Amino acid sequence: MMNDIVNVANMYAEGLKNVLKRREQWIKKHDEIKAHLKEIADHLNTNAVYKQGFFVDSLHAFNEEINGICSDMPSLAFRSGEMSMGVIFKNNMGETKEYMEQGFHITFNPTIPGEIIVLLFPHYSDLNTEKPPYATLAIIDDLEQLTNELIDQIIIKGLEASFYSSYTGVLEREEENEQPDNIHTSPIGFKRYDTTQKTNG
Repeated sequence: MMNDIVNVANMYAEGLKNVLKRREQWIKKHDEIKAHLKEIADHLNTNAVYKQGFFVDSLHAFNEEINGICSDMPSLAFRSGEMSMGVIFKNNMGETKEYMEQGFHITFNPTIPGEIIVLLFPHYSDLNTEKPPYATLAIIDDLEQLTNELIDQIIIKGLEASFYSSYTGVLEREEENEQPDNIHTSPIGFKRYDTTQKTNG
């Protein structure tokens, strides 16, 4: 019976070994994935018609309590640049205020147990009362499955979802029952100002 108890307790050691193995795999795989994401970004920056810009970043978890980072589990982010919403205000002094939509982020995040969670942070702007929630695009337990082909599929899925979260695509959804976010379809929430110009009738 004691041996059975020890065998069960030894599951911790085996589990720790697997966690460390997955983390080590991610450190090695990180550079490969980053290179492929950069290849995608460069291709889009060259060939996409609308040039909002596409970028790849390496990120590290940050601890505010000690202002330190964890370099053992870097994340990757494939993101787009901000886009003008075509809403510009101008006052009598010539000052202007332009509303921009922030770019999306597709992040590859290692977790403490060693799996990789791919998250989509959609577009948002100052017109949003709060940032929209992120969505899970994929959960990768076995890093051998994270091939360039799978990465391409994830990026396609994330790009499409990002488009529908943008002001450029929020009304383009094909699903009949899916309602767009109110922030894009309701009147802009600014006070109206009576100008001296009046219309007849």
